[in-house]
Amino acid sequence: MPCSIDVISDDGGCFPLTLAAVEGNLVYGYGDRELVRKDLDLEARLRDDRGEGWDIHFNILRSYFQSGDELLLHLEVTEVVVRDAERRSPRAHLAELATARVLYGKAHDRDELFDVRLADVSPRGAAFISERTLSTGDLLELTTVVDDRPILFEVRVVRSIPAIYGRNRVGCEVTSILEADRHTLKQLSERYEREGSPEQRNPEIARTLQAARSQTLPGRPPARRYDT
Repeated sequence: MPCSIDVISDDGGCFPLTLAAVEGNLVYGYGDRELVRKDLDLEARLRDDRGEGWDIHFNILRSYFQSGDELLLHLEVTEVVVRDAERRSPRAHLAELATARVLYGKAHDRDELFDVRLADVSPRGAAFISERTLSTGDLLELTTVVDDRPILFEVRVVRSIPAIYGRNRVGCEVTSILEADRHTLKQLSERYEREGSPEQRNPEIARTLQAARSQTLPGRPPARRYDT
């Protein structure tokens, strides 16, 4: 310290948080006054080049006005979780249409609607293909039909990588879902469970993404809540 890390906010979005010092159980930091508040939960996901690392959860105990756009923050570390590179739950490969509603978007208006095509789902996460550019921390509500059953769940964007034809493959974590819908996704993912990485389960994904990354695309620039 001092250092800066990217954190995902429970209010939506991802932003840099400056960590200045540690004193006892307190971590002193600085954050944009428009993005932080007392009692807000933040999460930093620190990974190495193998995808292993830690999820560090902070809670803002107090905030103090300093000057300019930043507030001095008293932070408490509430949880540290070790993460390996393995996916935590199996996912079912899909090609289903879904409707996305924006709950929080860095570059989209709240309640904006657009169609996406689901690529895979599980009780914990989902991925979809979209022409939209989405940012880490964006919050969406997805509505689709799985096994002839309407499913609605909320997700947080955790990554976006290029796909073919100028589209993006967007990976998300499920943040809120009805228990009955979670059970449906669990049953579906268990039926499709495969060994290895997503690319090993579907080698075409790896070839498609590699081709997309090597393309030069002209004109392409480099809420409701549910109990869980």
